Amino acid sequence: MEDGVEIDVVTGATGQVGLELCRTLAAAGRSVRALVLPRDPSAPALREAGVEVVEGDVRDASALRAALRGGRHLYHLAAIVSTTARHDPRMWQVNVEGARLAAGLSRELGLRMVYFSSIVVFDPDPLDHPLDEDRPRVPVAGSSPYVQSKVAGEQVVRAEVERGLDAVIVHPTVVVGPNETHHVGVVQSLLHRYFERRLPAVFTGGFDAVAASDVVAGAIAAASRGRSGHGYILGGTWHPVQALLRRAQPLCGAPVPRIAVPLALARAGLPAADLVARLTRQPPALTAEDLRQLAGNRRISTAKARRELGYDPTGLDDALARVHAEWQRRRAG
Repeated sequence: MEDGVEIDVVTGATGQVGLELCRTLAAAGRSVRALVLPRDPSAPALREAGVEVVEGDVRDASALRAALRGGRHLYHLAAIVSTTARHDPRMWQVNVEGARLAAGLSRELGLRMVYFSSIVVFDPDPLDHPLDEDRPRVPVAGSSPYVQSKVAGEQVVRAEVERGLDAVIVHPTVVVGPNETHHVGVVQSLLHRYFERRLPAVFTGGFDAVAASDVVAGAIAAASRGRSGHGYILGGTWHPVQALLRRAQPLCGAPVPRIAVPLALARAGLPAADLVARLTRQPPALTAEDLRQLAGNRRISTAKARRELGYDPTGLDDALARVHAEWQRRRAG
């Protein structure tokens, strides 16, 4: 706190949810400080929203300490996200060691931490039982490096809670919303191809889709009302892939593909997708982790967040419209 002003500090501030969070907090009159990497292209957008931008890396203790000084809340979103099976040492450094450092400094400096975990840390099985915050964590053996890092990241935060850190943990499901500068995820890619009418077929399975704005509202509520040491699932509604596209159809008028390829057939094509990715040095069009999410639990419960935080996810249609508007802007150049 500086001169009696409470400061909300945000790491991962230029990602899909982070940028939305910073803008929402600033629009509500909060003092917001964002820690961003040097030369991040989204820094000007943050400044335009009235956010104080400081440059640094969550792996740098001195930079992180400086960003946290005077803060009341830390929203820790910084993460490297990937669904591939390839090992990237930076992922563990950011997602685990960065979380460890942020949690330890938050405890030392007296900030309340809102740690952004993910729905992927929960074991989806049994699929016919509702998945809530009491569900065991997914076995790390056989999980993607990203999932392993998110499980470990949550563990280091909970270890600091045992030492006195005031922290709440949020678990977003599959987030839908504009993504201005960073990696476009599987749902965003799916929607873009649909808008471009380049989607002859889809896969079976589906997603629990939630608007970025709803995740932000849930996280802000968790900062003020969440119980320390507790986790809250911030989800939306499960949609088969075709149903999600039908929901977006009024935006572009494109026909929804009638062919749904079984996931078992898609799995058989994973080696070919990986080979193409290696030859082109591009991310694979489909990964085993993508298919795991498509085949995941359809009964994700947000009852705890609704009960304790007043969580009420209603923004999906607006999120789809914003994704479409962003796609149109990119096409226009």
